[in-house]
Amino acid sequence: MTYLSQVISDNPTIDDFWSLERCVSLAARSEPQGQGSPLMFDVEPEFRTTPRKWDLILTAAYERGMRAR
Repeated sequence: MTYLSQVISDNPTIDDFWSLERCVSLAARSEPQGQGSPLMFDVEPEFRTTPRKWDLILTAAYERGMRAR
């Protein structure tokens, strides 16, 4: 299972929402093969560039990363 807070803490250089989206996709690619664990939203991203439907965007980025493995 991947937690959003872990992705953020593992990447301290994240400075906007779109950087976070790329890191979420990369985190999904690094998940062990065959493990279909979801992205858990335990925190809300607090960037000025965070869109309203941030959870849908990050879910799509995570799923894109899972398919790219």
